[in-house]
Parts: sequence; C-alpha cells; structure tokens
Amino acid sequence: MADAAVGPGLLAGRDRELAVLLQWRAEALAGHGRLVVLTGPPGIGKTRLAEELADGARRTGQRVLWGRAVEEHGAPPLWPWRRILDAVGGADEGGRLAGDGTSDSGRSDDLAAARFRAAAAAADALTAAAGAGDLLIVVEDLQWADHASLFLLRELAAGLPSSRLLVLATCREGAGDPWRASLADLARLPGLQVMRLAPLGEAAVDQIMQAAGVSTHSDLVRFVHVRSEGNPLYVATLARVLAAQPGAGYDTDAVARVAGGSAEISHLVSSLSDGLDDGARDLLAAASVLGTEFASDLAAAVCGVAGDATAGLSAAGARGLVTQWPNRPDSWRFTHALVRDGIYASLGDEQRIALHRRAAAVLEPLAREAPERGGEVAAHLLRAAPGPAALRQAAGWAEAAASAATSALAFEDAAGYLGTALAAAEAAGAADAERARLLIELATAEYRAGQLATSLRHAVVAAEAAERVGRLDLVADAALVVRGIGHHPVAATLLGLCDRALADPGCPAARRARLLAQRASALAELGDLEAAETDSAEAMTEAAAAGDPAAELDAIRARVAALAAPRHWAERLRLGSRALELAETTGQPLAAVLAHAWRIDAAYQLLNLEAVDAEILQIAQLASSTRLPLALRLQDPSGAGLSYSFAVWLAVVRGDPTEIPADFFEVVAAAPPIPAVRAGLAMALFACGRTDEAQAVYETLRQLPADGDRDVRNLGAFSQIMELIIAFRDTETGQAWYDLLVPHSAEAGAAGTGLVVVYGSGHWPLGRLADLAGRTGQALEHFAQAAAVNTRLGARPAVVLTRLDWAAALRRRATGSDLAQARVLARQAAAEARRLDMPGPAERAERLAGELEQAIAAANPLTRREREIAELVSDGLTNRAIADRLVLSERTVEGHVRSTLAKLQLNNRTELAAWALRDTDS
Repeated sequence: MADAAVGPGLLAGRDRELAVLLQWRAEALAGHGRLVVLTGPPGIGKTRLAEELADGARRTGQRVLWGRAVEEHGAPPLWPWRRILDAVGGADEGGRLAGDGTSDSGRSDDLAAARFRAAAAAADALTAAAGAGDLLIVVEDLQWADHASLFLLRELAAGLPSSRLLVLATCREGAGDPWRASLADLARLPGLQVMRLAPLGEAAVDQIMQAAGVSTHSDLVRFVHVRSEGNPLYVATLARVLAAQPGAGYDTDAVARVAGGSAEISHLVSSLSDGLDDGARDLLAAASVLGTEFASDLAAAVCGVAGDATAGLSAAGARGLVTQWPNRPDSWRFTHALVRDGIYASLGDEQRIALHRRAAAVLEPLAREAPERGGEVAAHLLRAAPGPAALRQAAGWAEAAASAATSALAFEDAAGYLGTALAAAEAAGAADAERARLLIELATAEYRAGQLATSLRHAVVAAEAAERVGRLDLVADAALVVRGIGHHPVAATLLGLCDRALADPGCPAARRARLLAQRASALAELGDLEAAETDSAEAMTEAAAAGDPAAELDAIRARVAALAAPRHWAERLRLGSRALELAETTGQPLAAVLAHAWRIDAAYQLLNLEAVDAEILQIAQLASSTRLPLALRLQDPSGAGLSYSFAVWLAVVRGDPTEIPADFFEVVAAAPPIPAVRAGLAMALFACGRTDEAQAVYETLRQLPADGDRDVRNLGAFSQIMELIIAFRDTETGQAWYDLLVPHSAEAGAAGTGLVVVYGSGHWPLGRLADLAGRTGQALEHFAQAAAVNTRLGARPAVVLTRLDWAAALRRRATGSDLAQARVLARQAAAEARRLDMPGPAERAERLAGELEQAIAAANPLTRREREIAELVSDGLTNRAIADRLVLSERTVEGHVRSTLAKLQLNNRTELAAWALRDTDS
C-alpha cells in the first residue's frame, strides 16, 4: 500500500518497533514463526507500521497477503481470511471454512467437530504455503473480527512456532469480546507477541508536519503534540489541512482555530472534504454508508452516479481521505476508520436513511448470488427507518445470512444473524408460529456456539409460542435443540419439553424415538434410572421401526446412560459395537468416539488392557483421519463439575489442599445439591481442615448405600466420601457400602472407567472397609488382590495408597512376619509416592516405615553381635571362618550361636540361616 494512503511521515518515531518486527520476520523465515499483535488507540500508527513491514517484505521478494475485519454489521463470516485463503488454495482444502458442504440438519456436536477439522485444514494450508515460499500475513482490526475468524486465528497460532510464517495482526487497545476472550486463549500459546504502540514524542510530531510541507517551530510543535496527545493520524490530518491553506507558517492561535477544541479528527476530515466538488463529496457519503472498505461501482450506484467514479475518488485520495487497494482497481478504503466515521457522522438523517435504502437495493442482487451477504442487506434495511414490509424483508435476508454462516461453521455469527431476524420479524408483527420457528433456529445456533443458557431459554420460549397455536411439531423441535448436557436443571427443563411434545398423537416414529431418547437421558440425569431404562428401550424399538440410524444412535446414548451400573458392562459393550456401525453409516465421528469410550469402560472392568489399548488406538486413528480434536470445549456444566471433582481428588491423592481451585466452594454453592456435588464438598472441607463442616455434610450422605448401585454417580459419590467413612470411623455406613460393592469385587474397574484413575481395582475400597470393620484377614486378601490388579492397570497412585493401607493393616495384626512385610510395603509406598509427587502419602509412608523399624527392633531379642554372626551363618561361613572374620575365638562364636538358637527357639544352623535371610530381606 502506498505511503500516501495514510499521510506523510506517519512512520516517524517507530524505528525501534520496526527493527523488532524485522527481527521477528527474519526468525520466521528461519523456521520460528509467530503471531504478533500490534495494539494501541485508533490512529496510533498500527496500519502504517504493518504497511512498512509489508513493503520491505515485498522488496525482498516475499509474498504478502492482507486481510481486514470490518465494523459493519452484516459482514460475512471469515471476511478477513477469505482472500488470504483463496490466494493459498486453502479455500478448498479447508472446506472454505465457509461452506464445508455441511447441512444445518447435522448434529451439533459433529458440526463442532467439523469446525475444528475445517480450521485445522485451513491453518495447514497457510503454514504449508509459507513453507513452500516466503509468506507474510497481515490481518487488520481484530477488534471487529467475527468469531469464526478468531477461531481460525487461534488454530493457526498454535502451529506457528514450528512454521516459517509470521502473522501480523492489529487491534485497538481495550477491544471487547469476542477478541478479549480469544486473546486469553492465545496468551497460553507459545509464539504470541503483543506490541503496544505508545504515543509519539515531539520530534516525531515535528517530522510528520515538515514532511507535509508545514513550516514548524518549537512552540507550534509543542502545541500540536499536546493537542494530538501524540496520535500520528491526528497530526498527519492536521498537517494536511494546514498545508492546503495559503501559507504554511502558522502561529499557535491560528492552528488552534483550525484544529478546534479537541483531539478528535472529525472536524479536520470535514475541512479536507470541503475542497472537493459535490460529486466527490456525494461519493464519499455513499462510501461511508457502505463501510470502511467499498467497491467503487457500488459507491457510484448508491450515490446514483452514472459512469466511472474513479475521478471523484482519486480527488478524495489526493486529500488523504481514501486510498485504492494495490492490484485491485475497483477496491477502495478510507485511510482510517476514524476518517470514515467522521464523514458518516456529518450526514443528515434524511440523507443517511436514503443512502441506506439505496445500499440495500444495490446489494440485494449480489446477496441472491452469495447469501452470506444477506446480513449486509438486512443491516442497511434496518437503518433505513423500515416499515413492516421492509422489516420482514430484513428478517428474510438475515435468515439467509444465518444459513450461510452455519454452512461456514460460524455458529456465533449465525446466532447473531438469527437474533437480528427474530427482532425484525417481531417488530413486523410476526405470528407465534413464525416466532417459534425463528426461536428454534436461534436456539440451535446458540447451542452449536456453546451458548447453553441462552439456547435453552430460547428453546423454552419457542415451545411456549408453538403451544399457543397448537404446533406440537415445533414443540418437539424445541425439545431436541439441547442434547447431551449433564446438569440437573437442564434435565428437568428438557423432561418437561419432551412430555409436552410427546402428547402429539401424530408424532412420526423417528421423531418420537428421538424424544423418548431425550426423555430417557433427562431421567437418567435426574436419577430415575428405572424410567430411563424403560424409555430408552422404547426409543430403540421406535428408531429401529422407523429405520432411522441417527435416531437409533440417540436411543443408544440414552440407553447407555440408563444402564450405567457396573453390572451392565456386557450390554454397554454390545451397544458400543452397534454405535460404531451406526456412526460410520451416519458419518458422526463423535458418536464413534463415544462408542469407543463405552467399550473402553467395559474392557477396564474385564481387566482386558489389550482391548483398552486397541480402542484408544482406534480413537487416535479417528482423530488423525478426520482432524477431529480429542477434546472439544463445550459449555456442559457436568464437564466443569468433573474438573472440580478431580481437583479435589488430586488434593487428596497428593495430600495437598492447595490443589482445590480457589473458587471451588463458590461454584459448589451454586450447583444443584445432588449427592456427587455434596460428596465433593464434604471431601474438600475435610482436605482443608474444616472437619466439623465436613462431618455435617457427610451426615447427609450416609443413606446413599440404600439407593443401590444402579446409578453410577452414587458410586462416584462413594469414591469421594471413602476417606470420610474411614476418618469418622463410621462402621455402619462402611458395612453397608461393603455389602453393596462386594458382588462387584471380581470386576477390575467396578466403579467405572473414570474412577480407575483414583481407585483402580474395587478390591482397594473393599479392603479399607473390611479393615474398618475389624475383619483384618478379609482386608489383607482384598489389599493383596488390589495391589496386583492396580499394578497391572498402571494405576500407580492407587498402588501407593493400597500398599499404605495394606502395611497399616499388617502392623495392627502383627503376627509372624507381619511387621517385616509391612516395613517392605511402607518403604515401597514411600519411594513410589516421592516419584509420583504425592507429598502427603510419602510423608505418611516414611513415618509408618520408621515406626515399623522401631517395632521390629523392639521385638528382636538378639544383640548386635548375635545378629552379625547370624548373617554370616546365612552366608555359609563356618564357626572358624566367622571367628577369623570378626577376630574372635572360635569358642566365643560357638557360644553366640548357641545363645541365638535358644532365643529364637531354633534347632540348628540351617534354621538360623533361613531366619537371617528373612530378616535381611525385610
């Protein structure tokens, strides 16, 4: 881009920043790419610095690709990236990230996966282009970027450090969402550099003014520096105004009259445009309505100018108001968004409304060819003081843009367009059926974007509107928007919606199957597993009868939720196999991941680690072949709950309460008081030393064994309160849990795959409960089996804790070689705990080992010399050899041997040797 586009000398005072950028560009060419974000207030020189870097890159033969986000409402998703992706061939390779061929009827989770795949493919295309040849990418004005553009930027940034690509982005300081949220994600990635541009000093202000042809002196420079607050755009614009007036030598009073009373540039823009003829000013007015960027033919059409608009725009360009894009003769832009804002603000109300109305008419034919531009048409119509007919027209165009955004996997943008469509339709007096339809589409887009709360709220409002006009089919659609969310309030809401929809006697079989599956999942979440089992079975029957594989997959998901108890492992294994078949048929990769997870769960319970490894390998292959991420960020409250639950467990396992998140108690207070939540609260309180509070919460959980083992979440709650059962010596509750769990003792992962991480074999908790009840023999058998199974599972923390409990039980029994065996177990536990960074258990194990050492020493009747001779006997030495070794008489050695045999009640040297070997091993 030409330097004249933004004013003379505007790079003044940026030598240091440019040098740093050049260094980073050189490092990128050497294979160490990065993302650089230039920030600062409007007009501080971000674009000019980017242009200077780009000009230098072009001079060395480097290819430069440029994209810019725009402020205008209705701009298509991925606007900053479209030309960039087209230029590198990434539009096709990434499924354009703007039309993956995806129907908006697909499942939301699979569309989210498709979004990751498309972004990964587009990012790969960009880094591959940089690898094949020198490439610099500039993306301007991230503060206006749409969600899809920022999503792609995050995906690209993750791979930049190992690439030859430098991406330079500009963003206004203090930009809000969605950029702020994206910056938080980017900050966790290596290779991000944020460069804030500071205001210019007086020397740079002087340089800019002189480059414009203004004679300066120290007082004038100081005055302009203070008035401009060091903003180079203001200085350059003021310099242009001064240079255009007769005589360039101004005193400060004259400059103050020209500059006005503030550091805003709108009045300076007016001064620059005053010298243009009416035609050029009309062109600028029309262009300002179109946005910061515009096509010359569109500006002419909106303005009503017949013929070429180049002359008028060139005249405006000579005054620094607009500039032409390089190599794109019909494409123009204002030199800065503030310049455009100044011109737009100067329009009268009637002129602005008329121009927006014309802009909508001019853009409509383009939007028919490219529906993603429907948002622009809608935005212009809504700014043109629309009546009911125009409002309905705007709603239609916003819907078209939303559909295009969904195909582009730009779900947040689709939700924005649908919000516009709904507001316009309601303003036009839309009936309830139309409102319900739009609300369902909006809720669906919000759910795909991860906006769970608003999605559910809009689904409920849609159902209410649909019921008022007897449209139970729309009630069913509303009930099926939010799926797969583990959260009590959500489940209760969905259950109500499903019940209302199932009242429709004419509901088709496939839809009825999906509703029954949704209802079963909600019932399972609410703990009514018997009803969930019944509904899920009926859902599978209905889906099979309808021949709808997608509905059958929904039914299988619900069935697995209903059959969560450990004893149903065989059924989950079968359902997992069937789900894999259906996932392939329907092209739902995330359904395949779930199916493998169910099969892994069953394999753990069978202690078939080869099968576990095989399933994990298939998930990895699926991720590789589909570019599917192994983890998707979903706003599922149950997922957040699991994260907090595992944090508490980590605190217990490591013996370090600082592992508990700072906001844990605040989050739990807002969560539904279900057993799993209360159990986590009790355990966290106990870990933090708040024992009385922990016991009070624990008392509300003692009845859990009476609820049985049908709900795996009860077993999860048990896993958290196990420590409290032991700490509070609650033998009654411990016995109840023992009786409930002992039938599953043959199953390696009785409590489910997730709990293998902390419990491993079910024999460990059973051993602890038996020990609590005083059944030491049973406890020792459970501990021995648990140690063997946990070692095979590779559940190393569970091995440590099992050995600790095993050693403690042996110490309490203290018969025969119990103490020696306990000492070995305690030493092993201490060593492994230190290796695994488990400070609490390590300290307990070391303390127990020391106590065992003292107990063994106290129980050993031999003197030090007698133990020494016994060890030499075990080495096979004769009395003579022992006497020679210890410099004793043979008679003395014989006396020690006789004394040792008597103290130990042994009969001969052979038994003494065997005893010594056992003692040494311990």
